[in-house]
Amino acid sequence: MRLRALGVVALVCLAGCSGLFGDPVGTDRETLTPAPLPTETSETETRALPPGVGGGGDLHLDELVAAHQEALTDRSYVWRERRGTTRANASAVEPRPVQAARVAAEDCYRFWAESYTVDLGMETRVAYNYTEYVDEGVGHVRLETFRTDTWEYYRLPAPRAGQRVGTATGAAIERYLRLSPENVTVSVGRADGERRYLVAGDGGVPRGIDGARNYSVAAVVDSEGLVRSLSARYRTVGFATPRVVRYEFTLERFGNVTVGSPAWYDMTC
Repeated sequence: MRLRALGVVALVCLAGCSGLFGDPVGTDRETLTPAPLPTETSETETRALPPGVGGGGDLHLDELVAAHQEALTDRSYVWRERRGTTRANASAVEPRPVQAARVAAEDCYRFWAESYTVDLGMETRVAYNYTEYVDEGVGHVRLETFRTDTWEYYRLPAPRAGQRVGTATGAAIERYLRLSPENVTVSVGRADGERRYLVAGDGGVPRGIDGARNYSVAAVVDSEGLVRSLSARYRTVGFATPRVVRYEFTLERFGNVTVGSPAWYDMTC
């Protein structure tokens, strides 16, 4: 089994987008510390790996995604997703926020997206700077009108928080962790006294990411199969100038989130 003690792990830093919902700058990121290396005759036989994480670097992503989505259900948390592309010879730039959610309950949360395809009934539109406050399953929506810098307001049916966040994070897990077992290692550590697993990929390229080089990915998974953070980085060779692509998401502040209505809430009523 390719299971080893966790060395130094740096989780992705998403403090820059905390202002999307008026949170204080900064996050409650976990700090992982090394755990004892399991022995072949004791701990590896009595303590199971997370669902979908197998020995020898073998990942069963359908099982992992299902466990991850189940672990998100009926919990409060903050989710942040970022992406960035820079020239390979340029100074590193932090990825920009592209989606975020602040979840108090399945039917009470706030959601933001840099761009979002929204169904307005008679029209489907790609909206920019999309904000939605969900209360009792009703989405109170504010979106920026393209080219006019004015706001539009709507009331729309809204999915449950676990469905919305679980679909987005599940797609990222499927996309970025689809590696051959020989390119995957699993390390073990602890955060706040709880066991965590670092699933790291180095070399190889997941199917569907064409033209990538120097691919690396790291995901922190808890014992339930919840992927608490995922970070991927690779170079692309399809441009005239090679570029570096970075993707990140984190889930944090579990059980410590409240949500209030935004100042523009009355505009949707």
